[in-house]
Amino acid sequence: MAARKPSPRARELPRTGRDMFDLKLAERLLYDGSIAAIRASGLWTYPIRAEADLEHMTVLDKLYWLYKTQYPVVRARRGSGLEPFFAATARHAWRLPDGFVRDGAATVSAVGDLWTHAYVSRSRESLYASIDDLVFGADVAMANLEGAILPGPAGARRFDTSEGPPLAFDRETFSVVRGGDRRGFDFVTAANNHSLDHGGDGVDSTIRVLREEGLPFHGVNARDADASEPTILRRNGIVLGVVGYTFGVNARPPPPDRPGIVNRMALNGRPDALDLGLLDRQLAACAAAGVDFVVAQLHWGHEFESYPRPDQVEVAHRLAERGVDAILGHHSHVVQPMESYRTRRDPDRVVPIYYSLGNLVNPCSAPFMCRSAVARLALAKGTLAGATRTYVEHAALHEVDQRVDLARRVITLEPVAAARSIASELTQELGR
Repeated sequence: MAARKPSPRARELPRTGRDMFDLKLAERLLYDGSIAAIRASGLWTYPIRAEADLEHMTVLDKLYWLYKTQYPVVRARRGSGLEPFFAATARHAWRLPDGFVRDGAATVSAVGDLWTHAYVSRSRESLYASIDDLVFGADVAMANLEGAILPGPAGARRFDTSEGPPLAFDRETFSVVRGGDRRGFDFVTAANNHSLDHGGDGVDSTIRVLREEGLPFHGVNARDADASEPTILRRNGIVLGVVGYTFGVNARPPPPDRPGIVNRMALNGRPDALDLGLLDRQLAACAAAGVDFVVAQLHWGHEFESYPRPDQVEVAHRLAERGVDAILGHHSHVVQPMESYRTRRDPDRVVPIYYSLGNLVNPCSAPFMCRSAVARLALAKGTLAGATRTYVEHAALHEVDQRVDLARRVITLEPVAAARSIASELTQELGR
């Protein structure tokens, strides 16, 4: 039986990031021909050594990236031992330390990337209907805002190999992804590789809208001095300090007079070369403000890979030892595992590290692009041996699928009912 052709409406939607690229003929011959040959050979079943920041990518790095947009890499780095490592940490049993006396509690939810979609403006009622309580039923609901908020239409989202796509929201699409007519998110991080897609004006427009909406944020700055200040959130007697960072900004230089407009850290680089000066100033500000619990929102890692790289794991541990109490990661466009890391600075403290929560909303239709996860944290504040502490009592990962109703041209987010291995599903889908 002949394969069914996609409907005209299905063809409106790109399946993967590759479908959003405008490649010249020579590039199509180079990239698509090479990808077909590599796919047939099985050469890139495991991650290869590659640069993840567009600012430093070679032609080989771009070829590898384009390959992964169609055939995500579901194995960990060969020889890294990360697959059994994460399988072991997934069995962590959360509990409060012996002798801990609770006197307060709060919950946090977090999702990954919020992009726009061709059908977002029609999805105000449908988008969050099935996951309203999962996402917005927490005391604090967080997300990554992948793109600027502009006063007018955002324009086309087409890629080429010299710069990233200029992602953006207009006010209407932003209001839908923020939560529509529901309670909506309580915080967004705006530090990501698309922060400077529309230059300093785009950052200023984003800041203006977020302030008008009364929506706390972190990661982009009206003044360079603002970067040293965390965002402070207070819930149920617990004071949260939140900071946001990105590994890069898609080779777009900051305005010459505002080098600190976006919070950047070499999160994908060598751990021993990490500059933690800005984070130290933020942590000092948290201590001065009486913060009980520090959350870091990190835009980092390698896209379309189901496991973090070993250096990334070490970077996460360094941040946890520095004073970060929970790490919420995004950027890879697929879900990566969660780690439960017990710190040396406080042996009773276990830091949940969510390496990537995937895309909650994205413009593509491929299943691996449409699977994301919602992090849920239960925090407990109390005393232990006479000292006030706030610990994670429980941390979980809940899978969600983005689904498209082609007849109505709306999208919905649906919880994945049964616990399944994301990597195993990808392996099956890709025929490996």
